Amino acid sequence: MPVPFYVHEYKDKIDSLYRLVIIAAKRVNQIAKMERHAFGKKKKPTVTSVEEFEQDKLTYRKNEKEDLSKI
Repeated sequence: MPVPFYVHEYKDKIDSLYRLVIIAAKRVNQIAKMERHAFGKKKKPTVTSVEEFEQDKLTYRKNEKEDLSKI
């Protein structure tokens, strides 16, 4: 059984929980496309995605337009 993930564990790694969800979802789509023809039981792509984020294997760039502090 996988270890549960807690939001407060990521507060030092990412500025927003929503950004984490978007990054993880994009990675899930990549994993799902790669494993479409794979056989056998593997971890769920969502678990793999969050584990990769924890291990600093995923990176992201913020848009300059995303600065919402000026609103």
